[in-house]
Amino acid sequence: MNGGAMPARTDAELLSALRASLRAGRVELRLDARRLDSQDSPVSVQAESTRWLYALVVASGAAWSWGGHAAGLAAGAASVACWYLWVRPDVARRIRRRVEDVALDDAATWRRLWRHGGVALRIAGAAACVAPAGNWMQFVRDLDMAAGEGRE
Repeated sequence: MNGGAMPARTDAELLSALRASLRAGRVELRLDARRLDSQDSPVSVQAESTRWLYALVVASGAAWSWGGHAAGLAAGAASVACWYLWVRPDVARRIRRRVEDVALDDAATWRRLWRHGGVALRIAGAAACVAPAGNWMQFVRDLDMAAGEGRE
């Protein structure tokens, strides 16, 4: 059948090896937070950004209503600054945490995330393996072979 070669590792085993390489610092995980915050992303929680958007719009509207044009414009400018300086980075941190805590521990979620895109794996000095076009399983196999841990 396979000529005495060791059996191919499952996606769960390869994901475990990837997780170990990430934690050891041999691989860098890059995320595109904008793409991963889309509605169909397996690591996105839309309420994280929309609740802030609604609150900022309401606050700007209230300032406009109670303080006039100048107050409304100032509140609007402050809302835009808050959005880009605090809300978006916070959402990106939460997405990264979900990728690291959830997707890297569950092969089915990781496969959905990889098919969605917005993820790249990189070794220093080497080309990145970018989702969804790249083959993350072959990336891990090659990484293990380079480290002398090849089992396939």
